[in-house]
Amino acid sequence: MCRLILLGLLSWAFVLAAACSDPLHLVGKYQSLPEAERFVLLDLQPNGQGTWETDFDVVSFRWKQRGGDIWLHTRTGGVITGDIVDAIRLKVDLPGVGVIVLERQ
Repeated sequence: MCRLILLGLLSWAFVLAAACSDPLHLVGKYQSLPEAERFVLLDLQPNGQGTWETDFDVVSFRWKQRGGDIWLHTRTGGVITGDIVDAIRLKVDLPGVGVIVLERQ
């Protein structure tokens, strides 16, 4: 019984740690994979600002971490969400484009 309670407490602590973790671990540049159909360079700055660069455009945004997700807030009021896959990869599903996997450089 004590093991079950301990396991439950550890699981809850892990969830809280993931939800409240410092988003600064996400700061850096992420690039689409070489085999990807589209080139994307995502730059996450420590001040919560960032840019999304493609072959033909650069878009500025604010970003936040929410649990296991990253939220990109565009200047027009839109929000694009992505998954934090692991320490070096993000996955963003753009409407009309599809899933883009970005890897830290």
